[in-house]
Amino acid sequence: MDGAALAIRREIHSLIDTMPERNLYALRPLLNVLVDESVIIETDLTDEEKAIIEAGDKHYREHPEDFVPLESIQ
Repeated sequence: MDGAALAIRREIHSLIDTMPERNLYALRPLLNVLVDESVIIETDLTDEEKAIIEAGDKHYREHPEDFVPLESIQ
Protein backbone atom coordinates (compact mmCIF):
# COMPACT_ATOMS: atom_id res chain seq x y z
CA MET A 1 0.00 0.00 0.00
CA ASP A 2 1.42 3.36 -0.96
CA GLY A 3 1.63 6.37 1.33
CA ALA A 4 -1.30 8.19 -0.28
CA ALA A 5 -3.61 5.19 0.16
CA LEU A 6 -2.49 4.83 3.78
CA ALA A 7 -3.23 8.50 4.43
CA ILE A 8 -6.71 8.12 2.95
CA ARG A 9 -7.38 5.04 5.09
CA ARG A 10 -6.33 6.93 8.22
CA GLU A 11 -8.54 9.88 7.26
CA ILE A 12 -11.54 7.59 6.69
CA HIS A 13 -10.94 5.84 10.02
CA SER A 14 -10.82 9.22 11.74
CA LEU A 15 -14.09 10.26 10.12
CA ILE A 16 -15.75 7.02 11.18
CA ASP A 17 -14.49 7.45 14.74
CA THR A 18 -16.15 10.87 14.99
CA MET A 19 -19.34 9.98 13.11
CA PRO A 20 -22.63 10.03 15.01
CA GLU A 21 -23.79 6.51 15.86
CA ARG A 22 -26.97 6.77 13.77
CA ASN A 23 -24.85 7.34 10.66
CA LEU A 24 -22.87 4.16 11.18
CA TYR A 25 -25.96 2.16 10.27
CA ALA A 26 -26.20 4.02 6.96
CA LEU A 27 -22.50 3.61 6.25
CA ARG A 28 -22.33 -0.16 6.71
CA PRO A 29 -24.20 -1.13 3.50
CA LEU A 30 -22.08 1.26 1.46
CA LEU A 31 -18.85 -0.15 2.84
CA ASN A 32 -20.08 -3.69 2.19
CA VAL A 33 -20.65 -2.79 -1.45
CA LEU A 34 -17.27 -1.11 -1.76
CA VAL A 35 -15.33 -4.08 -0.38
CA ASP A 36 -17.17 -6.58 -2.57
CA GLU A 37 -15.25 -6.51 -5.84
CA SER A 38 -17.93 -8.56 -7.57
CA VAL A 39 -20.35 -5.62 -7.41
CA ILE A 40 -20.27 -3.36 -10.45
CA ILE A 41 -21.55 0.16 -10.06
CA GLU A 42 -22.91 1.28 -13.42
CA THR A 43 -21.75 4.75 -14.43
CA ASP A 44 -22.89 4.76 -18.06
CA LEU A 45 -26.59 5.39 -17.47
CA THR A 46 -29.18 6.37 -20.02
CA ASP A 47 -31.14 9.59 -19.58
CA GLU A 48 -34.18 7.50 -18.61
CA GLU A 49 -32.21 5.65 -15.91
CA LYS A 50 -30.83 8.93 -14.55
CA ALA A 51 -34.36 10.35 -14.42
CA ILE A 52 -35.60 7.29 -12.50
CA ILE A 53 -32.80 7.66 -9.95
CA GLU A 54 -33.39 11.40 -9.61
CA ALA A 55 -37.13 10.82 -9.08
CA GLY A 56 -36.38 8.25 -6.37
CA ASP A 57 -33.94 10.61 -4.65
CA LYS A 58 -36.50 13.42 -4.77
CA HIS A 59 -39.22 11.18 -3.35
CA TYR A 60 -36.91 10.11 -0.53
CA ARG A 61 -36.03 13.72 0.34
CA GLU A 62 -39.67 14.81 0.31
CA HIS A 63 -41.23 11.71 1.92
CA PRO A 64 -38.67 9.78 3.99
CA GLU A 65 -41.55 8.22 5.94
CA ASP A 66 -42.33 6.10 2.86
CA PHE A 67 -39.00 4.27 3.19
CA VAL A 68 -37.86 1.53 5.57
CA PRO A 69 -34.64 2.32 7.46
CA LEU A 70 -31.90 -0.22 6.75
CA GLU A 71 -31.29 -0.86 10.45
CA SER A 72 -34.86 -2.11 10.82
CA ILE A 73 -34.31 -4.92 8.28
CA GLN A 74 -30.89 -6.16 9.32
